[in-house]
Amino acid sequence: MPESKLSRMPKQRTVGVAILFVLWIVFAAWQRTEHLHQCELIHESLSSQAESLSSAVSSGVQSHRWFGPFVQQQLPSTLEILARSKNVVAIAVVVKDGSDKVFFAGDKEQINLALPIGEHTRDDTLQVVSGFTMQNSAPMHGEAADYKDASESVDFHVTVVLDRTGMMAQVFREARNRLLIVALGTLLLIAAGAFWHFTVRLAQAEGTTRVLQTETRHLRELGQAAAGLAHETRNPLGLIRGWTQRLVKAGLPSDDQQEQAEAVMEECDRVTARINQFLAFARQAEVNIESVVVEDVIQELHTLLQSDLDAGGLKLAMIRLDHPVTIRADRDQLRQLLFNLLQNAITLAPRDSSITITMCDERRGNLRLEIADQGPGVPEDIVESLFEPYVTRRPGGTGLGLSIVRRIAVAHGWEVGYHAGRPAGSVFWIDGIHRDAS
Repeated sequence: MPESKLSRMPKQRTVGVAILFVLWIVFAAWQRTEHLHQCELIHESLSSQAESLSSAVSSGVQSHRWFGPFVQQQLPSTLEILARSKNVVAIAVVVKDGSDKVFFAGDKEQINLALPIGEHTRDDTLQVVSGFTMQNSAPMHGEAADYKDASESVDFHVTVVLDRTGMMAQVFREARNRLLIVALGTLLLIAAGAFWHFTVRLAQAEGTTRVLQTETRHLRELGQAAAGLAHETRNPLGLIRGWTQRLVKAGLPSDDQQEQAEAVMEECDRVTARINQFLAFARQAEVNIESVVVEDVIQELHTLLQSDLDAGGLKLAMIRLDHPVTIRADRDQLRQLLFNLLQNAITLAPRDSSITITMCDERRGNLRLEIADQGPGVPEDIVESLFEPYVTRRPGGTGLGLSIVRRIAVAHGWEVGYHAGRPAGSVFWIDGIHRDAS
């Protein structure tokens, strides 16, 4: 996959997350709107019941031509019947004729006669106050004198008190159901987002894999070509050195020619050593894991490097554990790794100083090996690329020694790194070294 497509993957994930977030907002807003609508319908059903009861009282009173004693005697029983309806707490009728006569049914304590016309919420009750006017007609007999002038109209206020607990329970259930719907919708959107993220990551991984496979194939072919070129270069160098050595042994006419021939031999040896180091870096050697006693390997290297240590007035010290350490490693590759690190330390360590090898336990139960010197340390500008090929911190170095160290560490599943020493110097460490359990 082209690099431009790989660079677009994070943008696609961001767009996908933004779309899912917008969908969640729209979905949550829709559910909130539906909840408010359902709550309004529940409230309207209770209000409709109050209006129906008020209409029943109004119709019962207005069915008579005159609000006389007979109607007043029948009205309480009518209110009692209506008060037995579901959700009804109390009903009151107030005659607005100056006397403010009141007719009650139900729980009188719950009625507030001072409320104006309209709907009112009080504690767990809904009180609906409505009004109507009745136009009295003149009676057949002289009964009008006992009540009032029969020709005038009479105003009535009807107060219906309803229990809101059932409505509130319905509202609570509605809210709970909506929250469950939102939660389920959120889980579905999260699942969709996770599926989207997985799809994008899978496409990105497949693209990266193809790119890495192409690069790996190219690097492998390049490494094979470079190794072949190194072999072809080493052969004529050996021929040149051989003929120069024969000339030296045969004796050249002048001392200058003798020195020049010896210089040619030294240069051939130097180039051949660098070619061998390059081949060691390019060659993918197999790892032969076995039980290795670390102290034995270090003792061998100490003997091998003793002349270099003596030349610099250096001491090699090892801080070991309480018992000999046996690890699982390829002995030859471990020896090469330690040799490269010790050789770097010997080259850069100041005269009459010490190089310290430390073995200690890791938190994860494995071992950690550190090689510390008291040299100038690593410049800040190459710390990040210290283990890359052809990056060196010492004059005349090839820049492949630490790259070989990292390759060997990776082949064993170890971690390798560097940090500055205290108060000065360098510390190279290797983590994740497995003990030999046998």
